[in-house]
Amino acid sequence: MNIALIILDMAKGYGWVPGSYGYEMVANVRRLKDAAYAAEVPVIHVNSMRRESDQVGDWSRIMMKEGTDALDVIPELQPVDKDTLVYKRYLSGFSHNDLDYVLRTMHRDTVIIAGASTDNTVLWTSADAFQLRYKVVVVEDCTMVHRESEPPEVKEYALRIVRNVLHSEVLPLDEVVARYLS
Repeated sequence: MNIALIILDMAKGYGWVPGSYGYEMVANVRRLKDAAYAAEVPVIHVNSMRRESDQVGDWSRIMMKEGTDALDVIPELQPVDKDTLVYKRYLSGFSHNDLDYVLRTMHRDTVIIAGASTDNTVLWTSADAFQLRYKVVVVEDCTMVHRESEPPEVKEYALRIVRNVLHSEVLPLDEVVARYLS
């Protein structure tokens, strides 16, 4: 098994600051990233990036604008000098970019997925990875629905799709570290 860790949308523009909704997950993602480093598993950050020409809504409300520091990985997950940074152009981490190429040139066949949002980017990225024939492992306590207005069941519904439709693993952080990063 040749593993890569994919960390989704842990960028400044999404408001990951101490005390903010969901911030407690950041420490888990840091622990996962450190375990990947210790196991010499490559880390790939995949963040959204928008251009005005994308026409994806009211430009004044778009957070993840090209050329802004909103695209930067949050300080808690720095440094990123050993990591690969890929920008996704829509919902999936594989959307209109070279993520598949990066993984294939690294000879990776298994992806561990963490980040936000479980019912959006995590789900779409998992589905695309599965369809591209990667083994998929989602780290349950390193992902969340990053909208406070959603009921807690939304995360579980998305993870059910990963388990039951994509026939992929959804595991807690400690088990992922023990099984894949030790």
